Amino acid sequence: MEAPGTTADDSPAPSPSLRSLRTSLARAFPAARVTWLALVLLGVWGVVVFRGAGATSLLVLPAAAAILDLGFQSLRFERFRFPDGALATGLFLALILTPTVPLLAAGAVTLAAIGVKHVLRVRGRPILNPAASGVVLGAFAFGLAPAWWVGIGPLGELAMVAAGVAVVLRSPKNWRIPATFFLVFAPLSVLLRFTYGTSLAPSVIVLGVLDPSTLFFGLFMVTEPRTAPANVHLHLVYATLVGWGAAFLPAYLPTTGTLVALLLVGFGFGTYRAARRLASSASATTRAHRPESSAPTGRLPWSPAHRAGAGMLVLLVVAAIASAGITPSATPAANIAHPSHYSGGSPPPSSGGGGGGKGGITAASCLKNNSSIPASTAGMLHTALGPSVLLSYDASTGLTVFYDPVNQVTVTETDLYEDYGYAEFNGDDYAVSGCSP
Repeated sequence: MEAPGTTADDSPAPSPSLRSLRTSLARAFPAARVTWLALVLLGVWGVVVFRGAGATSLLVLPAAAAILDLGFQSLRFERFRFPDGALATGLFLALILTPTVPLLAAGAVTLAAIGVKHVLRVRGRPILNPAASGVVLGAFAFGLAPAWWVGIGPLGELAMVAAGVAVVLRSPKNWRIPATFFLVFAPLSVLLRFTYGTSLAPSVIVLGVLDPSTLFFGLFMVTEPRTAPANVHLHLVYATLVGWGAAFLPAYLPTTGTLVALLLVGFGFGTYRAARRLASSASATTRAHRPESSAPTGRLPWSPAHRAGAGMLVLLVVAAIASAGITPSATPAANIAHPSHYSGGSPPPSSGGGGGGKGGITAASCLKNNSSIPASTAGMLHTALGPSVLLSYDASTGLTVFYDPVNQVTVTETDLYEDYGYAEFNGDDYAVSGCSP
């Protein structure tokens, strides 16, 4: 028999007041709320560093996501719920898309993300990560290259890691997901460097594994509790598959590979849940004969027909906006050139020499690659940078100058392997508006 005030393992039982406090904190700060509060802090830091760039999208996209979510809720529930998940989705979109994203296109992406959340569901859980779905759609339908403007500078990266740890601790049973993801991704990243013959300097390898976008992806997006498996026994499989995909797919999809990996794995597990639901429905006669129009208490009927209609409406709106030819806006150089990030107090020179391509960029144009850069080297650089025209490259230092046709800026990339193609928004490179050969 257990002594009063003890548990089965002889540890003191929590007092009623402590249990009440824990319950109150859990209700006041659900996982989604902790996530969007952390994202707000990271977004404010980015806006400060970028001198105001990104402030508009950081305000508009979460608000739009919340409004759209409430609209879907009016179709699904008898009473509204606070849109914590939608706020998190809107903030994810704001921090992954470029700070100067056109708002109409971003609004369409937000609509698609919230639509995915409510339409593609199995057992009350979304099949696909809504934010990842929106970003991938934005890249393919609107040409919105992801920027991942989080973890800017050493302090920003430390803040991002601290916030990510707090998000993971809020759902402690999910700790296996980020741990497994990084344990799988890190050695594969190193292996691919040997395979593709890129720089094998220890500092470069470490920076490649600990890239801010990778840390953000692993701590915040892979661990998203509503799309990750609820069964803890599946966490290792889920994280391993995402780690493999995130390591290999960027070689074929440079700007969206990691997100596509997350979506593919999420779809696979969603299909698994759907198959289990069909099997359990077939074996439960009471459920099989339940009227189709019935719904749990507090919920309105949300049948496959309702979902299909809502999904078609979302697709039509997004297609209409995409057909309008919305394109990314140019990035003001004043917002993205930060001399304070350089030890010398001024931006690096915008020309390279030696190694893969010699000579300055004066001999190149923004319409074609510098002819002195070998084709094999150019292929590697395009894989890393995404849409780009190579102006110069120094193999000994990694200094690369390229024109980004998506954001219409000329970028001096001082650390190619750390930034992995999102140079003009990571705060430690130099960029000027337009073509500046």
